Amino acid sequence: MPYKTLQAILDESVREVPDKTAFIFKDQPLSFKDFNDKVNRCACGLAKLGIRKGDTFGIVLRNCPEFVVLFFGLIKLGAVAVPVNFLEKGEKLGYIFKDAEVKGCLTSKEFLKNVTEAQKIAPTLKHIFINNNSEGPEPLFDRLLEETTPQDLPPTEPEDLVLLIYTAGTTGVPKGVMLTHKNFAANLESCRGAIDLHREDVFLCLLPMFHSFAWTTNVLLPLRLGSTTVVIESLLPFDPVIKAIWKYKVTLFCGVPPIFATLVQKIKGLKALMIRWVNPVRVAISGAAALPEAVQRGFEKTFGIPLLEGYGLTEAAPVVSLNPLHGQRKPGTVGLPIPGVHVKLVDENEQKVDPHDVGEIFVKGDNVMAGYYNKPRETRETLTDDHWLKTGDMGQLDADGYLKIVDRKKDLIIVKGLNVYPQEIEEVIISCGLVAETAVVGLRDNTGDEVIKAFVVLRERHVMEKSELLKLCREKLAPYKVPKDIEFMHELPKNTLGKILKKELRKS
Repeated sequence: MPYKTLQAILDESVREVPDKTAFIFKDQPLSFKDFNDKVNRCACGLAKLGIRKGDTFGIVLRNCPEFVVLFFGLIKLGAVAVPVNFLEKGEKLGYIFKDAEVKGCLTSKEFLKNVTEAQKIAPTLKHIFINNNSEGPEPLFDRLLEETTPQDLPPTEPEDLVLLIYTAGTTGVPKGVMLTHKNFAANLESCRGAIDLHREDVFLCLLPMFHSFAWTTNVLLPLRLGSTTVVIESLLPFDPVIKAIWKYKVTLFCGVPPIFATLVQKIKGLKALMIRWVNPVRVAISGAAALPEAVQRGFEKTFGIPLLEGYGLTEAAPVVSLNPLHGQRKPGTVGLPIPGVHVKLVDENEQKVDPHDVGEIFVKGDNVMAGYYNKPRETRETLTDDHWLKTGDMGQLDADGYLKIVDRKKDLIIVKGLNVYPQEIEEVIISCGLVAETAVVGLRDNTGDEVIKAFVVLRERHVMEKSELLKLCREKLAPYKVPKDIEFMHELPKNTLGKILKKELRKS
């Protein structure tokens, strides 16, 4: 089917609701018309800077409107945004910026040191701007906002590249996922078809914008609908987030499991009862990591609204499946493939597995990436000739077509030749009711075999012995799946999205 470019999608919303608030940031509203005016002036400033079609431009920022203005200013010129996790150090930034050949970067004073270090590694990085809330010798973002719109804008097509998002994958070497107008436009239409969304909905952008989950569902989707987005600069502290939900009557927000677990822990008793009566949120969506059923049940009981678990990955722009808002929801699954997205499970020979059997998840649709930037070999290894995406995730499909994620292929533990999926063990451990979070990994012993180790964070003010958890595992699991060791921790290492870093746990 024909798709519009993202700029055409924005133009449509600007025409239909020019005076409606597009973004609220730090209590300051920005209308669709004023936002688009900034985009046009940004495009002019970028053009005067020498940015042309196909050029790349880095973004190292916390959530803010300037992030979105720059993105649309770039794509108006046919240029490409390269958003990077703001916690990355200079050396990693330098690798990414050198690989992407970025011409400039927008950052803040907070991350300026890392960007200037990256500049020593990436010779193409000539222009560094800092956002308007910063101070320093570098020019402010406002310097890019010229007064007129470029007259000779290059033509853009749905197949044109708009975003490079770098993911480490199984190798640890960052790869630039090439995403096009078509990829995002297709995923936006699929998401609209999967969820009952309205222009009157108010979205909360809480997850970092550099991540594809937040970018598609909390930035592009509300812009497509002509809805308002409340932009939260940082996940922490969490209390202002709760206040913003009520103050601006947020109706929909996306998060990761630790966010929903935190909400369940923070809001109890009379406070929880009151919230059920006045809660403006009508639906919440969880992604990016497995949602424990106990967290889902606790959240829905506390807030009286559905918490829908979904699944996606950056290479799919990113949403693949979602439990339906209307119809049967199956806890423990990531729901049904969204409209326009196809899923199949295959064995090691890439042949379809029988129903209920575990297989690698393959995904196909117009949302699937164009490939990895400057990495043809990796692209061929990840995309089949007929453009099925090999996700590296292991799953099962039930008789109704609901998808269950068994585990990451790379997280698979092999004990004496037998496959062990960490998620199965994690579900048993967390079912005891005293565990807040857990992560299970395989550690190599001196025989080359793997032994299972569980890392556990207990709920506040709870005490538990290692022997109690091991006893539970022995009751619920096959002997070869029982952890050899359990280590209690105050917190698990996580990235900025809240995903547990199992790679760090394997080093411990």
